[in-house]
Amino acid sequence: ISRLYCCLSECQQLSTTEPEMHGQIQSPQYPRPYPPHLQKQWDLWVPRGYQIQLSLTHLDIKASADCSQDSLTVRALIRSEFKKYFKQDTKLFILQFSILTFLFPGNKLTLVFQTSDSTPEHQQHTGFSATYKAIASCGGCVFDKHEGHLTSPGYPKPSPPFLSCKYIISVEPRYIVTLNFRDNFHIDNKDNQHGSSCQGHFLKVTTRGRLAMRFCGTKSPGLIVTNSSTVRLDYHTEEEGLSNGWSLQYTCHARTNPVSPIFSTLSSHPAKAMGPLYLLVSDFYVA
Repeated sequence: ISRLYCCLSECQQLSTTEPEMHGQIQSPQYPRPYPPHLQKQWDLWVPRGYQIQLSLTHLDIKASADCSQDSLTVRALIRSEFKKYFKQDTKLFILQFSILTFLFPGNKLTLVFQTSDSTPEHQQHTGFSATYKAIASCGGCVFDKHEGHLTSPGYPKPSPPFLSCKYIISVEPRYIVTLNFRDNFHIDNKDNQHGSSCQGHFLKVTTRGRLAMRFCGTKSPGLIVTNSSTVRLDYHTEEEGLSNGWSLQYTCHARTNPVSPIFSTLSSHPAKAMGPLYLLVSDFYVA
């Protein structure tokens, strides 16, 4: 059974070439079996203010105790020096996930692929294939005041590409959060035969254990009474398209009625189930 080890530790200086916003990495000879006696390194670097999202689309590496023979090691540049490991059964991931995605802190990442002296005729493992892209660092804060103001990065200027922002409003359970979006709302929208898609660029509003609402286009969501004390907003942009962003004021008031199982206002877009969350594992994020 193959295992993936991700080691976070202090790295040496990476390449001084210009940073890339996205790219692809594959083991030598992929998708054919990889050769023996390899020690190959990739130094990834994205602009400052961005993090690196690494997606493993294929992983097939010969198993050995503690990956002492064939292995893929991922090293992330972090502020303080420490060393941690994350490992999982590859077959388990293949059964549960079509793509395994990591969001690493910092804007630099090193991948090292090494192989032993296996006999080529008996070595049928195909290695790995991965893509990476820059994700703008934004959000990530928990807002616990009873009122506040949130905006998309750079608002009212256009939002940068490759955003993946998370904002959480969380107050005492006896209070309800109300969101009030300004009229100046613009999130790029690609229409299809079924209407608005809200796929590449979107703002998603979610309360714990309930259905999510996605917004895009130029019509402001207006006033949303969430009937919840905790609200999560996810703002996403891609390379294609342009969004001028959004701005909102939020307020809180004490509950007077039992909690309703849905939002008190309805979206013009179909509600969708809450997507995968980022779980903190060994100080980097796994989708």
